[in-house]
Amino acid sequence: MNVGKLAGLALAGLLPLSLTGTAVAAERPQVEWGTCDRSGLPTGPDTECGRLTVPVDYAKPSGGTAKLRVFRKKAKTASRGTILNFPGGPGTSGDIGFGILGHAFPGYDLIALDPRGVGESHPMTCDTKATLAIPYVAPTDNAAFEALRRNQEKFWRSCTTGVPGLDAHLDAYTNVRDADALRQALGIKRINIYGFSYGTVSAERYLEKYGQHVNGSVIEGVMNPAQSRREFISAEAAGPQAVFDKFTRWCATTPDCVLHGQNPAEVFRRAQQNADAGRISGTMFGLRWSSVAVTRYFEKASGDFTDAAKGLRDLAEGRNPLPDKPGEELPERIEYTDPIVCQDFALNVGTVQEARLDLAATKKAAPVLGFSTNASNYTAICLGGPKPDPKASSPVSSRSSHSTMVLANTLDPITPIRWAEQVRKQLGAKGELVVTDQVDHGGGLENPVTLKKVQDYMNRVN
Repeated sequence: MNVGKLAGLALAGLLPLSLTGTAVAAERPQVEWGTCDRSGLPTGPDTECGRLTVPVDYAKPSGGTAKLRVFRKKAKTASRGTILNFPGGPGTSGDIGFGILGHAFPGYDLIALDPRGVGESHPMTCDTKATLAIPYVAPTDNAAFEALRRNQEKFWRSCTTGVPGLDAHLDAYTNVRDADALRQALGIKRINIYGFSYGTVSAERYLEKYGQHVNGSVIEGVMNPAQSRREFISAEAAGPQAVFDKFTRWCATTPDCVLHGQNPAEVFRRAQQNADAGRISGTMFGLRWSSVAVTRYFEKASGDFTDAAKGLRDLAEGRNPLPDKPGEELPERIEYTDPIVCQDFALNVGTVQEARLDLAATKKAAPVLGFSTNASNYTAICLGGPKPDPKASSPVSSRSSHSTMVLANTLDPITPIRWAEQVRKQLGAKGELVVTDQVDHGGGLENPVTLKKVQDYMNRVN
């Protein structure tokens, strides 16, 4: 065999060579199994914990390393295969989801990582005051915008995982290399994957890079990476607005709704006026009441229309539906993972004029609510932050020989059905869209009809 050709392959990272030019097997990653000794979240029963050592920068494999938390839960019966879980957030631990996945797919082994910068994989921490100073919606006033810019300079200087170089490598493409290193370490040739919410970004990139190893793939609460900042915040603003529209119809036809016979949009506006005028005492979980806080309140409360109606009534009458509880003194630094999003999506709002155009776009998409605080918040967070790699906005594709099941709810206030439809279209014939008729972010696997479809799909591809 031509040694020069072998050398070329080695340079491409496909086939390592010994000093004599002879091909040698690449060293397989290893998991160091140990105890589940994390504080805070309890580890589920029968879940094993370990550590996987990975390069900080895969382009420089001989450089620094990071130790990532690994979770594994073996099936109680003969295993039908393995499901790799990509958790949501960013900020959710890898084994969150094992409960619902174990219930939905009892015959499968489950594995996961705490993604870089999350949980016990060197969590990112930031200055508390600078973090709390970031508004949910970028200001459209010149002075306030410049104040935000100054705050973000301090904020980004303060955020770190504590591992040299790791802060710059928290993106989805790097996470899927970690995930495939875990697959290799466990000696698994073919795998199934599940991604929820923000975890769908990594699941999508895993299909793109390593789909040849994938049998079944299910993504739920889907993120669409192939969109601009304004498309992102406008589409997500339309999500909670659609929920509010359904809430309005519900109140009109439900005598038990405390706003029955009233116009919920007018009640909402009175609540915002009270908040901006300082007529509501206390805070919303530490956030001063304002028109923005009222929007966020509805987003959080909309899972229960009865409670949401009572809360809006209270706010419109000048009462706080969430009485403050004595709080503990805040630490100087807090764990904060939202900055990770800035490495996967180009959401940075660079100027006050862009902020004004953004707000006009979201108000068009959400005439009552005005915006999604969940989405617009990132335009402020990402100001002054890292720029994602250009390929981060690439459409979703798959190397798997099987289709991907895309789960969506008719009304999802966090990841709108429009994103799921767009991702299914990007996947072409390799995408199957399954819609659950409910108002929720996730929960498809708890719906008997949807669960049956997913289980039949998994039986088909495994």
